[in-house]
Amino acid sequence: MPESPSDLRARLRAEIAAIEQGAAPAVDNAESSHPYEGPARFREAPDDPRVRDVFGTASGNLSGGPRARKKAPRFDAEDASDTPEDARLADPEAAFRKIERLCLVREQACEQLRQRLARDGFEPEAVEAALSRALACGLVDDARFADVLVRSRLAQGRGRRGIAAELEGLGIDADSVDALAAGDGDDAGEVERALALLERKPPRAKNRRDAAYRRLAQKGFSASVSSTAARVWCEANPVEG
Repeated sequence: MPESPSDLRARLRAEIAAIEQGAAPAVDNAESSHPYEGPARFREAPDDPRVRDVFGTASGNLSGGPRARKKAPRFDAEDASDTPEDARLADPEAAFRKIERLCLVREQACEQLRQRLARDGFEPEAVEAALSRALACGLVDDARFADVLVRSRLAQGRGRRGIAAELEGLGIDADSVDALAAGDGDDAGEVERALALLERKPPRAKNRRDAAYRRLAQKGFSASVSSTAARVWCEANPVEG
């Protein structure tokens, strides 16, 4: 039987406490689903919908798609206390618990969390203290986040240049991400992926080559890859008439 949210949260906190006390946390099996235990829950094939949905659709939306746009309640049951709101927003522990709940849902980048906590009104000092703690215990790991993000974006048919720009926007050095660097300079592979995208969603505009180029550029492919793939695709799919 799957763990309830409260049981999952309790086990997560126990393991965080063990890490912070210098003890190895007890893990039931190597495929634990806790987000801070590494990318075990993302070991499915890159084209698995569960991997793609972690970060939203191919639009680059990091909010997690339509379902994630539903606003989560500001407090959960354990937050319902007599603590004044001003005191709570200045409390690193409260900020850490917020991070914990967000990371139970999906992988999070450090900068994403910083912006989210700021929007929720947490004081900057509380935010930085909570983030430092989350990074120290492995609850947040930008390298792990970037690896999963790159694999999911590539599975969606996104271009490497666009993925790199998305990482940079989150304060992550794209050159340091192995999953992205592995195909760096492989224009042939990029063209193949661009052609696959055009096959899945062929442009319908009258000027098909320009439409194909624009679509690929919007998906993050470089100008040279977009141009080559648009030409090859149009030559392989002549207009009948």
